[in-house]
Amino acid sequence: MTTTDGGADPNPHWWVPTRVVFGAGRVNDVPLEIERIGRPLAVVVDEHALEAVPALAALVERLSPEVLVRRAATTPTRGEAELLSGRLREAGVRAVCAIGGGTVLDLAKAAAAAVMLPRLLTGWEPGGGFVLPEPAPRPGLPVVAVPTTAATGSEVNAKASLADGPDRRFLVHWSLFPRVAVVDPTLHTSLPPALTAEGAVETLARLLVPMVSDPPVSPLTDEVAIGQIRAVLPAAERAVADGDDLEARGTIALAASVSTFTVHQIGRHMHSFWVWYPINTLTALGLRKGPALGVLLTRWARLVVDGDKLAGDAGRLADLGGRALGLVGSPTPTEVADALVELLRGWGFPTDIEELDLDLDADELTERTWRAWSEPLRPRTRAQVAALFRGA
Repeated sequence: MTTTDGGADPNPHWWVPTRVVFGAGRVNDVPLEIERIGRPLAVVVDEHALEAVPALAALVERLSPEVLVRRAATTPTRGEAELLSGRLREAGVRAVCAIGGGTVLDLAKAAAAAVMLPRLLTGWEPGGGFVLPEPAPRPGLPVVAVPTTAATGSEVNAKASLADGPDRRFLVHWSLFPRVAVVDPTLHTSLPPALTAEGAVETLARLLVPMVSDPPVSPLTDEVAIGQIRAVLPAAERAVADGDDLEARGTIALAASVSTFTVHQIGRHMHSFWVWYPINTLTALGLRKGPALGVLLTRWARLVVDGDKLAGDAGRLADLGGRALGLVGSPTPTEVADALVELLRGWGFPTDIEELDLDLDADELTERTWRAWSEPLRPRTRAQVAALFRGA
């Protein structure tokens, strides 16, 4: 069992405080959810999704919000969240509806929470990494989250990614959990194939890396991870080929949310998806998550094959990873790693770091990662992080 240097106990629980409304056409339930909470209402919406999906324009018109914020799908800043929070407070908003991908949902969640808990966004120490405010005596404003992508799981988690000067920070607080998530696959049909595949690979990585890197206290959690991967991969193939395949879209969307509940993390260390931290370093440079995942998942698998025990167990990669990827017989660790690389390349993701055309070298990338994330990365070492960037 992987533990931190402090010998922390493995994760004993999962979080499911958000009520999930799932299914095609469920976007029509959003007005009822708002009615249950009350007005005045603020809507924060991805302007591209609003233009691309007719149902969203109709929804916003039907909601007739007192405050309407249209924005691009870019990482929000802490200052933007503070300004929006002040605007919501001045308008006396009682409910927030967030419509879009992870960046839009993160902004809305942070601003809604800070209306009631303004200290969430103040007094941050400089540098990267997590921001973990003290528990608060009251919740933030209730948020109805309506995701238009299937990737980050922001619709059901208590995190918000915010830029803070040159750094990317992750605010983590229980008040960020949305009250309700309305997950409707009809809102995802306008996603281009590349973004569809990117969301599926993010879910794959969220499940596969912990399964190989950190044996749990019960085999049940391995089976939960394997089952989700085996459902997501063929669904992604179908959705990439046919964006209007609602069954496939629904499977991907549901897996993105369910994998974020961390049922697969029971009995593992809470930071066992350790490749996420160097991935975040690359996305903070403006790289899309798909290319970052393609490159670092490739190198992670190679480290496991080469016998790096802290990267993961080669036997688990062969057995559990092979089952998850649908390989028959008794594949070797190398065969499973090769199958993962073939999958990534088949979906158009780079698998060599030279393909990313980065301005920073491996030492600089390692320094940024270790400065921001050294604590959750342990017992993995700085040298292992460097190996990801040098060998990817």
